[in-house]
Amino acid sequence: MKKYWLPMLLLPLAAQAVAESPELARCRQVLKDNMEIMVFTMPCPPDASAGNIPQHKFENHLRQVARCNSLLETRYAADAARVQAELNAYVEGPATEARAFSRNPQRKQAYCRRQNATARRLLMRY
Repeated sequence: MKKYWLPMLLLPLAAQAVAESPELARCRQVLKDNMEIMVFTMPCPPDASAGNIPQHKFENHLRQVARCNSLLETRYAADAARVQAELNAYVEGPATEARAFSRNPQRKQAYCRRQNATARRLLMRY
């Protein structure tokens, strides 16, 4: 009898995974990437290697963000509030970190170095 409980407990998770389309999952990732690229780097000055990113990569990323925002307003409007709540939760940690380094230049410098590298890496995927 015990061996049947685990599949029954996992069934709601499997149903949710099946219910979300690959397109919506991709949009969720694009919007998280956008937070890393555009929002989390806001307190940081551009670093020396910022000019090494091809302009078309940045433009492709912005097109994907616009496309995903449009899809959330139309095709996935029912999921928009949930996606926004997930993004808000995703932003909470870095926002707390940014507030903490506002009085500590060394921490800000380390954060900016790490965040600029993350933004570069993510942009190169587009």
